[in-house]
Amino acid sequence: MTESYSELNHVSDEPLVKESRVVNLGSFITPTENFYIRNHYLEVPDFSETTWNLEVKGCINSPLSLSMNDIRALPKKELDITLECAGNSRSYMMPQAEGIQFNHGAVSTGRFKGVSLNTILNLAGLKSTAKEIIFSGGDLGTEEEDGAVFSNTLTYQRSLTLDQVRDENILLAYEMNGYPLTRDHGFPLRLMVPGWYGMASVKWLVSIEAIEHPFNGFFQKNRYVLIPEGPEGTTLGEPITKLAVKALISTPRHGEVIHKGPFTFSGFAWSGWGHITKVEVSVDGGATWGKARLVNDQSDTAWSKWEFTWQANKIGHFIVKARAYDSKGNVQPNNVRWNFRGYANNAIQTIAVRVASGRQ
Repeated sequence: MTESYSELNHVSDEPLVKESRVVNLGSFITPTENFYIRNHYLEVPDFSETTWNLEVKGCINSPLSLSMNDIRALPKKELDITLECAGNSRSYMMPQAEGIQFNHGAVSTGRFKGVSLNTILNLAGLKSTAKEIIFSGGDLGTEEEDGAVFSNTLTYQRSLTLDQVRDENILLAYEMNGYPLTRDHGFPLRLMVPGWYGMASVKWLVSIEAIEHPFNGFFQKNRYVLIPEGPEGTTLGEPITKLAVKALISTPRHGEVIHKGPFTFSGFAWSGWGHITKVEVSVDGGATWGKARLVNDQSDTAWSKWEFTWQANKIGHFIVKARAYDSKGNVQPNNVRWNFRGYANNAIQTIAVRVASGRQ
């Protein structure tokens, strides 16, 4: 599939970062050309299937070197998976948080096909002393911390504990929306960790390594942790893991003019902690709320579509909000506590619309 970015909003060149246009997030499955892109480094790996191999090593009984043909020969699994960047909605943090200034479009849902991670781990045979699994991408680059260059050949790596990797829905994906992964989405193989922020879904996967101790890599300990407001020198915090409960208004767009009569607001809601049980919509800035209708069946790995029909009987400007609830009792908040890098901002989205007297 040819990569085309005309349907995405440009956020950064170095590295390449593009977010979805919220108005294009109307379908349950996000077309690949509308799917957000978040790279960490300037250079994007350019692998060939004929020379690429996945190395499985470390604290295992049977080291493996798997070609794409080997991986495709294993039992297949296909899942609809919602990915959200940990920095999504960062631009709405007040005061401004450090990092790429995403609006609400760093979220998308794709249909991914691949092999269950557990299939690979069972083939390799984990030793009883294994504690964590490191996933390494093929991208290399430079990161800075407090103005000092951390490394000029830093590999993007993340780890999961043994308990976490036992989730049968974790995939090693080689297809997205019916086609091979595109280069910017991790060709030829990407780790997909449903229900977690996107940083866990390592692109351009080249190795899986079992280790006997906690992993302290740069993107595990120095990034993707909540650094709260506090005394100078506060550098450690709670790690980002599962998706916070959140609702997105995709229709209408902010500032849109609608006309008197029935109008249907719509969007999606998701949570990594449980199923979406309810979405509420307010058209008076949060003074009163009405229950939206959940459209699709519940999924363990993907968002839920919602719709809310409003009788627009008065002309004027209206403030619209949507909030989500999940099965673990989590409710989307009006505001979130500020953190230095603006991660996991699931504060209620607010848009304004104008009701006009009639259609032209």
